[in-house]
Amino acid sequence: MSDRRETIAHVDALMPQQMAQLAERVGVKKAEQDWHRLLALSTLAGAFVAFGATFAAAVTAGAETSPAGLVLLAGGLAFTLAYVLAIVGGAELFTTNNLMVMAWAHGRLSLRRLVRAWGIVFIGNLIGAVSMATLLILSGRHEEIGGGLGEKILSSAHQINGLSLHEALLLGVLGNSLLCLGVWLTYSARSTVDRILALTPPVAAFYVLGLEHAIAVMFYLPCATLISLLAAPEFWAVVEYDPLLVSPAEFLRVLLPVTVGNVLGGGALVALVYWFVYLRPERQ
Repeated sequence: MSDRRETIAHVDALMPQQMAQLAERVGVKKAEQDWHRLLALSTLAGAFVAFGATFAAAVTAGAETSPAGLVLLAGGLAFTLAYVLAIVGGAELFTTNNLMVMAWAHGRLSLRRLVRAWGIVFIGNLIGAVSMATLLILSGRHEEIGGGLGEKILSSAHQINGLSLHEALLLGVLGNSLLCLGVWLTYSARSTVDRILALTPPVAAFYVLGLEHAIAVMFYLPCATLISLLAAPEFWAVVEYDPLLVSPAEFLRVLLPVTVGNVLGGGALVALVYWFVYLRPERQ
């Protein structure tokens, strides 16, 4: 009987208090990794986001005749590929690493170590996203579905590039709140299936609602620029969007407020709130 109770205790999902303690330990462990491991894992994560975004573009390309909500939902489910690969596979995303704020707030992680980890991961995500965008365009993936895949990426890039400062900031706050909530839920999981199921609704909702996060910006704007530079005239003959050449200044104009919004959403609205509820030291 006692063996059975131990088995049940092992497979039960973790409760929120235990999830907070696990999130704190994970944050410390992430920050303690050496820089080349962090860079490698974050480069992989940037590439995974590129895969997820391209998969979502392929699923939704040319589907304008279907109900808009169902098309977006299909794209959202496809985009979850990025987070399943990153979170289950152990790669490092700047956006979801904002949960490391829990360990910092509890005094187990110094601000210097936190900023160091974030900086390395941010650079690695950028390298991975841009590198994968380059490989995808050089391999001609933008010409798939009669040019529909490339057209969908251009559409998303035009939308992102057209964001005002306050729109980019607020969409970044909302976007990373959902994504970090998805990762927070995975801390309750006892199996890979649990983790995937916990991630899927928040990540799909992020896509359907048109929210923003920094790594998606790192993929879409460079990818659209590469399409604009390398696509053949036959491609432009069948798409409805104009080329989009994003300068470094324009890229940073969007990326920086989205990044700040991501830190506020994931670091303050999720990590600090859960730290306050579950880890804040009780007054004597």
